[in-house]
Amino acid sequence: MNKFIQFCQLAGLHPLVGIVMLAVDWMLFGPESASLGATWPISIAVATALTIPCVLIQKYGMREQWGLAIGKGALVGILTAIPTPLPSIMTFIGGTLGTVVLLADSRSSSVDEKN
Repeated sequence: MNKFIQFCQLAGLHPLVGIVMLAVDWMLFGPESASLGATWPISIAVATALTIPCVLIQKYGMREQWGLAIGKGALVGILTAIPTPLPSIMTFIGGTLGTVVLLADSRSSSVDEKN
């Protein structure tokens, strides 16, 4: 089980990042599909602007090293800028893995308080 938690810590996103970027990806996909990709520059700008808050949430919310937080934030930003709904599956999976980490953290801290 410990190996699974380590994998989730390495690959997981903070649940807030996962939910927000999933919602933004779907909101941007509608106009992109309706305009046949003409609004893709808007999608790129929005994804770039949201990358910075994602990096900060990963750094301080998940207590990660700067390099890992920047890498995850940039990856989520790139996935959000891609004009298809398929990359949002990766964002959803990352948010789920991050939720596992936060739940495991809360369980271990509550066990430590009891002892």
